[in-house]
Amino acid sequence: MSKSVVETVIDQGINRFLADGVHYRDLMDIRKAAPDWAGWPATWSKWGEEAEKRGDKAKGRDEKLTAATEYARASLLHHYSQFLYFGDINEKKRFHDRKVGAFTKALGLFNAPFERVGIPYDGIKMAAYLRLPPGVKKPPVVILQGGLDTTKEDYLTINDHCINRGLATLAFDGPGQGETVFERWWPTDFEKSVIAVIDYLETRSEVDSGRIGVIGRSMGGCYAPKAAAIDDRIKALCAWGVMYHMRNLKDVPEHTKQGFMFVTNSKSYSDLERFFETVDLAPYAPKIKCPTLVVHGGLDAITPQDNADLLLKDLKHDVETMIWPDSVHCCHDRSHIVRPGMADFMMRKL
Repeated sequence: MSKSVVETVIDQGINRFLADGVHYRDLMDIRKAAPDWAGWPATWSKWGEEAEKRGDKAKGRDEKLTAATEYARASLLHHYSQFLYFGDINEKKRFHDRKVGAFTKALGLFNAPFERVGIPYDGIKMAAYLRLPPGVKKPPVVILQGGLDTTKEDYLTINDHCINRGLATLAFDGPGQGETVFERWWPTDFEKSVIAVIDYLETRSEVDSGRIGVIGRSMGGCYAPKAAAIDDRIKALCAWGVMYHMRNLKDVPEHTKQGFMFVTNSKSYSDLERFFETVDLAPYAPKIKCPTLVVHGGLDAITPQDNADLLLKDLKHDVETMIWPDSVHCCHDRSHIVRPGMADFMMRKL
């Protein structure tokens, strides 16, 4: 694939890249340096390696916060090296392992450290990070559920917002995501993995398992609401980019459709269509009883505005919205408003 694919992916994803923490200068340098789509992984990973070296140097000087920042930046750059790259699964895993390795170096260096845990689900253990806010006894906890090629590591900005507000977090790689995609494909009942996380949290005495919230991003904007509809242990819900349906599948950007095909193990476009026929919140949304925040952009190229409208029509209890007609998928172009706003919502409701 030509250089134009690199340009297209960066043009379409620039708001997300910047919102998640990629520095603008790095992004522009990567855009210039990546020769074509085949060179995408190595180019991003090169910038990740440089950040990781800076982290090593800072750690050697006992500059812990700088080291943590650089390791997290390295992890994010390695993450995007394999972002929507599905041509070679072994190559994807190689760069993904670099991402996890860099973030692992940072776990204990943050002021609020991360604990790596394994959550039982369907005969495996989903990789996850539990994080507690310093000085808070039995805090409420927010489950951070991702979407397509969203993982526990690149959820760091939301994680920080929650921690700074006295909320514990549990970020996990569900089936079809992050580390778990190499063990389980994305199922039509993904919500069961969210319920498995809640079951796990009930075993952790450090948190208040009676005050659990869930933020579901993109595809998580379907399965987090489904989980809330069937499990009343969820006391607050944020649908961050609502996926009420996917009847618009044919209009989704091609590289995103290729990603959907990979994580669902679809062998053809027809298989993918059949998978997305199961994405339907109509039987579930009216059953949601917990406070709900709906975050959506009217220019969303993946889940159109009617996804949010349909969910809002069904919700009956304590509903708030953050919706802009001129905003993009997950409102990444308004991340400076949306991301702290979601954490504030969880703080108020939990």
